[in-house]
Amino acid sequence: MTEKTKNRMLELLADRATLDIGESGLLELKSLEREFPDWKNDTSLEHAAASIGLIGVEIDEPMPKSLKSKILADASQFFGEEIASEPADDPAPVVVDETPAKGIFDSPVFEKPSFDFSRWLGWGLAAAACLALVTNIWLTRVDTQSQVAETKETPAAEKSLSEKRSALLASANDVVKTDWASPDKTKELGGEVVWSDEKQEGYMTFKGLAANDKAKEAYQLWIFRDEKLEPHPIDGGVFDVNEDGEVIIPIDAKLKVESPKIFAVTVEKPGGVVVSKREKIVALAKV
Repeated sequence: MTEKTKNRMLELLADRATLDIGESGLLELKSLEREFPDWKNDTSLEHAAASIGLIGVEIDEPMPKSLKSKILADASQFFGEEIASEPADDPAPVVVDETPAKGIFDSPVFEKPSFDFSRWLGWGLAAAACLALVTNIWLTRVDTQSQVAETKETPAAEKSLSEKRSALLASANDVVKTDWASPDKTKELGGEVVWSDEKQEGYMTFKGLAANDKAKEAYQLWIFRDEKLEPHPIDGGVFDVNEDGEVIIPIDAKLKVESPKIFAVTVEKPGGVVVSKREKIVALAKV
């Protein structure tokens, strides 16, 4: 086996331990394994990569010096003691077991190389691949943990209808307010309408409006721009009242509202209608 072939096999083994070498790479490696069957089931490089990948890292700080020392120690153990050394500013040296690891580097085929550049090239590639794997794992953990922290942030609480109504009254300068009344004066009906043309926002409050049977009927608001009750008022939205008592309903105007004159609530079929026959008006509020 030539030096070039040895370096290529070492490169493929290192890549397989740290990267996806693809179908062509696997085929090439399988061809070399047939030529040297002793290496077919060797997992030395995989163990080295896994050992490095399982090192704990504190994500909220720079990579600890102890982690760097551990990386270099593992690299020395699996790739030879001359690979690289930690800079001298480490607070404590790392003691490395002098007993060589059993794996691909114990084979007579891959004898310990001398300081020949071409022979050391494959070793350098393997070491660089494992160090790159550590860096990628460290950065991925930091990024993933940051995303988890962002996800755990408590979202702002949604304002209640009462709070939204109060905010409209406090912020809009053109709010119109008018009280509800029963058209036939037979029922006591309380509550009011507040509306802002500027913000195109408004709310209805009711006290004494009966709960409706959702399977049979629904309430619908109509907004008139003419005191004579024009035939095609603006649809202000369909709503239900679930229980007797005071309720707040947001106005859902389907068209832009300008200078409303009368608000009226009718009883319609579930889902509402496009044009109301106005057979059952239950509430009126004149501006």
